Amino acid sequence: MKKLILLSSITAGLLFANGYKVPEQSINGLALSAAYVANANGADSAYYNPANMVFNENKSSYEILMTYIYLPKVTFKNNNGESYDSRKEEFLVPQFHFSSKNFNGWRFGVSIVAPAGLSKRWDDIIPQAGAKEFTLKTIELNPTVAKQINNNFSMAFGIRAVKSEGTANILGIKDNGDGTTTPLYSQYLNGTSVDFGWNAAVSYQNDNRDLKIAATYRSKINLTLKGNASGYYLTNLLLAKNPTLPLTANTYKNFNTSGRVTLPIPAALNLAVAKTFDKTTIEIVIERTFWSSYKKLDFDFDNPFVDALFGTSKPKDWKDVNTYRIGITHKCSDKLTLMVGYAYDKTPVPDSTIDFSLPESDKHIFSGGIKYKYDDRLTFGFSALYAKQTDRKASIYDPVSGTYTKGEFTDGGAFLMAFGIDYAY
Repeated sequence: MKKLILLSSITAGLLFANGYKVPEQSINGLALSAAYVANANGADSAYYNPANMVFNENKSSYEILMTYIYLPKVTFKNNNGESYDSRKEEFLVPQFHFSSKNFNGWRFGVSIVAPAGLSKRWDDIIPQAGAKEFTLKTIELNPTVAKQINNNFSMAFGIRAVKSEGTANILGIKDNGDGTTTPLYSQYLNGTSVDFGWNAAVSYQNDNRDLKIAATYRSKINLTLKGNASGYYLTNLLLAKNPTLPLTANTYKNFNTSGRVTLPIPAALNLAVAKTFDKTTIEIVIERTFWSSYKKLDFDFDNPFVDALFGTSKPKDWKDVNTYRIGITHKCSDKLTLMVGYAYDKTPVPDSTIDFSLPESDKHIFSGGIKYKYDDRLTFGFSALYAKQTDRKASIYDPVSGTYTKGEFTDGGAFLMAFGIDYAY
């Protein structure tokens, strides 16, 4: 269902990872710009590297956190001199992690996170661009199990269950060139789905625990959204595609139909190494995200007229990309830990298919955080992240109206803060 057009570019209303995938899901993960795989420890190791659960203390540990997300406006500067702004966005996203005690070399964990998302709303109506609102929300339940092979090696496996909901409000408007506009079409689209995938991890830690190497993999999950679409269209748009249809030209036709679309949360491979020097640990992570599975956006509507007009397959042709991450963790004392991180995040969206649902570009990500150990059971944490998005020129094609909108996306990025509590016993 077309509502997923917003996914074509999909995130928790979030927009600070390549495409619409969201890797920052805990206090440490946010503070270290997700350079937190080989050295993942505590409750959130259940998500970032479940194989590391076997190297945790022999305690059951929990992490509960709340993340605040602020997305500044994105500005689109049309080549004709006009400027359009998206809406500023704010969100609160809760997350949860659990890692169990040791059970004869086995550990169990579970995480509840928001692995992908997007929210982009344009109050300004952009002629010939077909944009108004694009929102995707996801929630993932990820139970995991880990097995210790020996003192140095471990492995883990998990199941991913993702519930998604998407909404799009899409307008098509023609600029007549004389100060007036003509509405061409309007769509309001909404749908939901529950879909499944898996994840796996392997870890090596030397006897001194000052060298750690890990690999994690998350499978692709196809979001099979189904829902409703309603709105109107100018019949000459449809007659232009098929003049033999039994329609009257220059009239508006209302519609209400069901439909479906499949969109991927891509597979991702993380390779990580962490080295501890006295009280300081440095971790380097290379993440490969397999966005090339997103080749097209193909909607299927039950109404044949709506399907003829809006059901045309839209090429996406996204590409596999790397993200390079580095994180530094320093133990100031037994109670106080400081963290900083940086990541360079490449966009998977080619120039040929960028659109208003995801005005995506390369990002520089800077982050930091602090944890304070109150006692043997309770730890408080705070972290923050800033993503600076580069400007990007765009030529956006609307296949319904058959027109291009040319200009440049500027501003954008994201600011996040998280506060959480760790509890272990």
